Amino acid sequence: MSSNWVPTCKSSKSGGSKRSGKRNYSDKSSKRELELAEDNQQYARVTKRLGDGRFEVLCLGDGQARLAHVRGKLWRRVWISPNDLTLVSVRAFQDQKVDIVHKFTDHEERVLSQMREIPLGAVSRDTDDGFEASLQAVRDVHGGVRAGFLPTEDDFEFDEED
Repeated sequence: MSSNWVPTCKSSKSGGSKRSGKRNYSDKSSKRELELAEDNQQYARVTKRLGDGRFEVLCLGDGQARLAHVRGKLWRRVWISPNDLTLVSVRAFQDQKVDIVHKFTDHEERVLSQMREIPLGAVSRDTDDGFEASLQAVRDVHGGVRAGFLPTEDDFEFDEED
């Protein structure tokens, strides 16, 4: 008798990948508790992604721009993008570096502003200079700014022939 018995029934889940049952499971429907800032913690808005789990954030408590690092518990589990509201922990020995300890959802941002935990202007993600920044990016691509030449309507000479 052989001890290498192979099951003939394919309907039972014996063997195979352990991850196959968890593939379509999402825990986003469950409510999570709202985290508030404690001592040595501040709310911050992500301004720029630097790569390797590092971000540039604007702390809403004192208005300083700091270098933020995603802590290991959130690494590759929580994806952070620019304009996200986060909770950061200020390092005691390095004032210009902070650790991102929590990312807030849009709903949690609104709740925090209603509780007056964050300033009212910090909730809106749309900035007035967003259109001007996109225009500047287009100008940079086409080389007008680099050459020191911004074309006007007078620079384009169109001959009107009737």
